[in-house]
Amino acid sequence: METIFTPNQRMLILQGLKNDAGHNLSNEMLQRLLKEYGHAVGISEVNEQINWLEQRGYVKTKRMGATPLVIVTIARPGLDVAEGFIRAEGIDPPLEE
Repeated sequence: METIFTPNQRMLILQGLKNDAGHNLSNEMLQRLLKEYGHAVGISEVNEQINWLEQRGYVKTKRMGATPLVIVTIARPGLDVAEGFIRAEGIDPPLEE
């Protein structure tokens, strides 16, 4: 479900992936990251944002078998959005670092 917070959550996910040394995090780590920024959301909501970003080519995912764990890797277009080189509808502009 889209809320006024959704675009911010998407940017936080992209920036979290950008700032990780391997440019990838699990859905559970992304949930923790969002909580640090005041977004206490369930894992299903995190997965919804990951799916939204994946459908638009900003991230790639790898499902870990029968477990609910998803490894998310930022794609080049997602990196461009996270760094502020391009703007994307439905995603807030990057936070100042």
